Amino acid sequence: METNRGKGRKRFFLSGSVAAAGVLLSTLAFAAGGAGADRSADLWDLLYRWINFALLVIILFVVLKKVPIKDYFISRIEGIKKEMEDLKRQREEAQQKARELESKLKAFEGERKAILEEYRADGLAEKQRILAEARERAKQILQQAEVSIQYEMQAAKKKLKEEVVTLAAQRAEEIIVREMTDKDQDRLVNEFIERLGKTH
Repeated sequence: METNRGKGRKRFFLSGSVAAAGVLLSTLAFAAGGAGADRSADLWDLLYRWINFALLVIILFVVLKKVPIKDYFISRIEGIKKEMEDLKRQREEAQQKARELESKLKAFEGERKAILEEYRADGLAEKQRILAEARERAKQILQQAEVSIQYEMQAAKKKLKEEVVTLAAQRAEEIIVREMTDKDQDRLVNEFIERLGKTH
């Protein structure tokens, strides 16, 4: 393939040289065929210009042949391709990371909701437990108060009964002392003695 390119360059150079020589010769012939005027100075000027142009073409051809411009462009193309592939790979990695972060964010959101629900359920359970304890405590307090009230009522009844009995005995004694005669006393003593005799 390299030899085909070398042959192509040689053909291009030869065809360019032939074309330049043809143009130069036709120009000289045209200038020489002028109407007898002395145009040799113009011809020499034109010849110098063509020689300069030919030298410039030859120098450019030699310089371009020696300078690996083809290799430069090939390496530049390869570098651009590599950069494009790197950019594509980085974009794919960034997209993959974005998808992973999005899935992690969704998972975190689900976990957050689950944790909140768990704490809410724990809070409700704790509230129910506290309310149940408070109800039980209130029930115990009411029972203790009822027992205390019953005890106090029984104590008050007993005390009241004792006071009533004492007061009734005092009143009865007063009535007996005031209204009882000697005859009534003898009768009571005799009845008491008879009862004692029956019991023994």
